[in-house]
Amino acid sequence: MKKSIFFVINPIAGFRKDKTKYIDIIKKEFDDYRLEIYLTKQRKDAIRITGEAIASGFETVVAVGGDGTVNEVATGLCGTRSALGIIPMGSGNGLARSLKIPINFKKSLEVLKHGRLVQIDMGRAGHRHFCAVAGIGLDAIVGYRFDQTKWRGPLPYFIITAQEIFRYRPETCVLELEGQKMTCEPFLLTLANTQQFGNGAIIAPHAKCNDGYLDLCLVPNLPKHIIIASVPRLFNGTLASHPRITYKKVSKLVVKKSSQIRFHVDGEPDETSGELSFEVLPGALNVWASANWQA
Repeated sequence: MKKSIFFVINPIAGFRKDKTKYIDIIKKEFDDYRLEIYLTKQRKDAIRITGEAIASGFETVVAVGGDGTVNEVATGLCGTRSALGIIPMGSGNGLARSLKIPINFKKSLEVLKHGRLVQIDMGRAGHRHFCAVAGIGLDAIVGYRFDQTKWRGPLPYFIITAQEIFRYRPETCVLELEGQKMTCEPFLLTLANTQQFGNGAIIAPHAKCNDGYLDLCLVPNLPKHIIIASVPRLFNGTLASHPRITYKKVSKLVVKKSSQIRFHVDGEPDETSGELSFEVLPGALNVWASANWQA
């Protein structure tokens, strides 16, 4: 029986908007597979088509795009036997980097044939799922602004982040964790299933995507000069050891606030009112990783 693989392509991801060349390569590389290719038409389209692919018996559904596309396909796959494949074409590519999937198109295709099929955790934030990171505070605002801009790629993301470090004003919220409550003004509150946001920004250096926990990184409302001085730690993997930052492994965290809560899942912005629960979903996703990947 032929192996089966279904490619979900975001046509606006990456710098090359015409995906004809990529599609031709996919058809050539997987000519001995049962193969289907679908180009998404709107947001959340990938969740729907992934469900249809699973119902049609496809063993692997591949997200060709950025973290948003990966998030949607993974959401559709969560809790099923079918596996996620990733061809990274985004600004961050957080999960792909964590699984040591090459950013190069042809090399990432090789992972789908010669990589390791592994089982990893997912996270849930309210009604949304996430593969890599979710949170409130600075990164949620950055995700919202990045979603509004027409620019793509790492540079505009870094520019927006730099601007918001000075503009963002944290708001008071209550955190419920392990039966305890604490009131705080989080500058950044991240729940991480993987170590990095993407592009080498290591928010949770001790995170493992198959340990049954999320790694909480809570940066309080510190003076701006301390925030700025801490940025190098984000890229050298030492943020967790900062004396003013709370870092611990959790299975669930609840955020309560008297107003709207802006949050993000894998960089995709959303909002809710009153209360937001984050929790881990152990072993919820099958995914293709690089052959040399170790958790």
